[in-house]
Amino acid sequence: MELDSNDLSEFYHRLLSPRVAALVVTLKEDMRPNVMVAAWHTPVSVRPPIVGVCIAPSRLTHLLIHRNREFTLNIPDLSMKDKVEAAGSSSGRDFDKSTLFKFAPSVKIRTPVIEGAIGVVECELGRTIDVGDHSVIFGNVVSCRAKGFWEVWRSESPLLHLGSNFYTVMKEVPLR
Repeated sequence: MELDSNDLSEFYHRLLSPRVAALVVTLKEDMRPNVMVAAWHTPVSVRPPIVGVCIAPSRLTHLLIHRNREFTLNIPDLSMKDKVEAAGSSSGRDFDKSTLFKFAPSVKIRTPVIEGAIGVVECELGRTIDVGDHSVIFGNVVSCRAKGFWEVWRSESPLLHLGSNFYTVMKEVPLR
């Protein structure tokens, strides 16, 4: 199937899925956490450790990251799917997403982490580059931890985003 150029913007990025869903946590002015679901993220440097997250400038999370100069990335598992969908289907401007999750203190920054997340990355804002209709926000990683990391997610699978409102998890399959 080949699409014409009018369809590309709605389709091409789905070819790069699934992607690990990440819950980006920031702090509102009243210090309540705000949560945004992001699947467009990637490590961009090992030394120093830097991660890039693509967020539209119109999003509340974009504003809050720049205001507070920090954020956390939290990796959910399948047990959090309903909460992830709720967080991804509303704006923090209209809905208090701090009611969806339980939070725990971070190790190095003020912004909390999501309790029960199978992986957590704490970031301080590095720089931002505007590209098309999104910004690439670079976070300098100051702390990270995960359940089952040394087993490469074999004990618990991260929730994988397939696009739109579709999610899945990994299943180990023996290779021959």
